[in-house]
Amino acid sequence: MQKLYHGTLARNLPSIRVHGLLPQKGSWTATFYKDAPDLVYAVDEERKGRLLAIITGQLARAGLVNLSDTYTFDDFKNDLAAHGAVIEFAAESFSCYETFSELTHPPSVEQGDWYSSEPVSADRIEQIVTGQEMVEWLKPHPVDFSCRYREILERGGPPTDHVNR
Repeated sequence: MQKLYHGTLARNLPSIRVHGLLPQKGSWTATFYKDAPDLVYAVDEERKGRLLAIITGQLARAGLVNLSDTYTFDDFKNDLAAHGAVIEFAAESFSCYETFSELTHPPSVEQGDWYSSEPVSADRIEQIVTGQEMVEWLKPHPVDFSCRYREILERGGPPTDHVNR
């Protein structure tokens, strides 16, 4: 079965370990999609960059990054390791918005997203990855940091070329 990944903040893990992943409209989604339904969003392994952008946006919105002109790529990786988490689970009740899909998807779902209105119970979570192991799996790149993730940190959300719907 297909593996999916959900990015979050490590401080959310105690609740996730008890309740699992519950459908909701997070602050990231609500900023850009006012009428978004409550969903659990995930990505597949080929979309790690999107997962990294989402975790970065959550770090910024939560005020967990002390961004300055001297904030480096290494600082970014340290903040990811200290505050980020990736949750792995099977795609049992998830749908994917594929590039050439003719199906209708909720307005907050973008091409390549996996989503479900059903919770992912705690017993369906296969792995939670944090710390340096998570950073090594995500493989952030210095160029992506300077061109994309730094802007997310500065703005507290997706880059300005993000498509609003």
